[in-house]
Amino acid sequence: MLSNLKGYYRPKSIPEALALLEKNSGSILVIAGGTKLVLTENNVVQELVDITCLGLDFIKEESGITRIGATTRLQQIVESPLLTQYTDGLLPAAAALCYKSRQIRNAATLGGELLSTTTLSPLYCALLALQGQVRLAGNEEFALAMNIFLNRKGLAGGLLMETVIPNLERNTFTGLSYICSHANLPIICAAARVSIRKGCFENVKIAITGSGKVPQRAHEVEDYLESRECSEPNVIKTAEEAYNNYEPISDHLASSDFRKEASRIVVKKALNNCLTKWEESF
Repeated sequence: MLSNLKGYYRPKSIPEALALLEKNSGSILVIAGGTKLVLTENNVVQELVDITCLGLDFIKEESGITRIGATTRLQQIVESPLLTQYTDGLLPAAAALCYKSRQIRNAATLGGELLSTTTLSPLYCALLALQGQVRLAGNEEFALAMNIFLNRKGLAGGLLMETVIPNLERNTFTGLSYICSHANLPIICAAARVSIRKGCFENVKIAITGSGKVPQRAHEVEDYLESRECSEPNVIKTAEEAYNNYEPISDHLASSDFRKEASRIVVKKALNNCLTKWEESF
């Protein structure tokens, strides 16, 4: 409950929203779907800025990139033919993992999920593998790569506008693998994106949850697999490399030891998903 709430605003334009946010001293909260707000207990927030009227609810493909507005609902991402096509199904699958309930996905927004990202977020994990960027507006508009944005979430006076994803090139495939708890919450998740040319892995991108404050790219694992022949033995060796480099957290869902052992499984399965799609493309 927001016990000290004194004002609610619904701006009709980006400049109007930014003007409201410029006076932010930590007492203003931006909302859209409001799914996180339901469980909030906060006596600091005094004003709410509702951005649902700013026209940021869209999924568009333009000139080789796919753009997703900040107030786009997660269920729209799950059901989007464009995202199924241009992310090889990776982003819709990750969005479906965020909440078991479709009703919550119908309310939760992309921007809300990114700004409240945890170490176990499958959506953020997928965006890392897809090399997504976020576009923000403030005194000026600028874009940040996902792995930089995660360190700059506290943008005073700024507004998250959209996420931009480069469309996958030909012969590029994705895979998503996860293990859930008894409550159907993802304990660990791995997302992979690889190009396969002349029978070898290229442009390898692998992200994994459960390490650090947010999901992380597994750069050492990517470097290991780069330019290697597409084969089951190399996938197994890469999964072992993931195990060797992965330093997971412990929490109420799983121990660090469990997650470390599970890293072999999810990385191997994510890469095998890519190989299966490649074989089916012939």
